[in-house]
Amino acid sequence: MKNTKAYILVLCLVLLFCAMPWKKIAKAGRQPAAVSKSASADQGKNSGSSGGSGSSGSSGSGTNNAGTPGSRERVTIVKDVYPYDIAKDRDGFYWKKIDITVSDSHYMTQINDWFENFGDYKNKTVQIEGIYLKFGKYTLVGRNGPSCPYCTGGYVDFEFKSDQDLSRLQSEKSWIRVTGILREGSVEMSDGTSQPMYYIEAIKVSRLEKAGVNPISN
Repeated sequence: MKNTKAYILVLCLVLLFCAMPWKKIAKAGRQPAAVSKSASADQGKNSGSSGGSGSSGSSGSGTNNAGTPGSRERVTIVKDVYPYDIAKDRDGFYWKKIDITVSDSHYMTQINDWFENFGDYKNKTVQIEGIYLKFGKYTLVGRNGPSCPYCTGGYVDFEFKSDQDLSRLQSEKSWIRVTGILREGSVEMSDGTSQPMYYIEAIKVSRLEKAGVNPISN
């Protein structure tokens, strides 16, 4: 009887000893996998650009990281293409009839529609008032307003391209009127692709003494 008890005790110790490594392996297998922090999303020009709202196309660059296994190559903006000659188009500009005037009412609604249905507005003349904005090399006109798909830094804005000297204007302070033509340009990316971008070919940029409604509500 004593021999039987001793045998059972030894057998239990042997089984316990053999089981210990397996417990460690099981615990190790439950450790959480490392989370990759290198994932990022590309940012097109119309998004912020410089802001903007899509800012007509405006600023922005890809933020994809390269150099690590499984990561995508970083995509950046190589060149902004504004295909129209401002000086030439100024000579033939018809000042007596402006197709679209954007002022205090439906400011955000109009700008959003430009981005969403640009084919309906391409090459039409426009006059818009708002705050002068400069983000990097991009210039925009906009107003403070509610959140929207094409807003930049709290502004509902749209990019314009001018050949005038704007050095006396103060970004986020000066109130301006931009008169010009709604145009489509393009953004060339480092991966060989290109994206359309929308902007105003500014025939004239005027500084205004009196500001309009700001912030806007629609």
